[in-house]
Amino acid sequence: MFDLLNPNFALVEFITFIFILIRVSAIIVFAPVFGSQAIPAQIKIALSLIFSLAIYPIAKQYITITNYNIWFLTLVIIKEIIFGAALAFTVHLIWAGVEFGAQLMGFMMGFSIANVLSPQENVQISILSEFMSIFVILIFLAINGHYIFIKAITGSFQTMPIGGFIINKSVIGIINQLVSVMFELSFKVLAPAIVALIITNVVFGIIARTMPQVNIIIVAFPLSIGLGLFVLGLSLSYSSYVLVDYYNSVIRYIHALMAGVV
Repeated sequence: MFDLLNPNFALVEFITFIFILIRVSAIIVFAPVFGSQAIPAQIKIALSLIFSLAIYPIAKQYITITNYNIWFLTLVIIKEIIFGAALAFTVHLIWAGVEFGAQLMGFMMGFSIANVLSPQENVQISILSEFMSIFVILIFLAINGHYIFIKAITGSFQTMPIGGFIINKSVIGIINQLVSVMFELSFKVLAPAIVALIITNVVFGIIARTMPQVNIIIVAFPLSIGLGLFVLGLSLSYSSYVLVDYYNSVIRYIHALMAGVV
């Protein structure tokens, strides 16, 4: 077993910086906006180094290294990666909820086949999901969510010691609440358009049964698209206020996650 015995001051400072770099890198890799697949890996590495150097004078006072066993340090690194992914996961659930609702809406409008490549996740999603994904990103940037996330990175060293993250009952409870928030947000943001499309389909169904001579498919397809986009456009201002409220609640979940309590 490899052991670092009697480390000198420079080695302690170096290990401290490595721990800071690992946590910051894990958060940036999984974080919204910063962790986009469209951003090259070189830029992510540069951002991680810059942020780590910037917060090093503040964060190092909260880091105390008492065990230099190589296996202990490896365990700490794994915990830091999981912790960074968990912090980023809180905001990603908001986006996932909106994308899920937009996917359902696109299916009802007949857009289920028309998929595009999302630069955020580098996967195929529907056109409406990509549109709403860009919308929630713009709202996130408009309320300075990226600055709040950077502050959370700096404050995490004070509230959550290096290697102190444990997946316990409180953390699982926070994640369960976030998952429920995801489905709740999915309904609230896109409810007007989805309800309008459901009513439209019901009306078309009644017309098709009462007047079978009408070619309902030719009429229903363009009308569903036009009505869905019209109602979605009218509800965007309402959706922005809903998203701001949910972003504020997610910030509270981030602080609770860092503190390890619900």
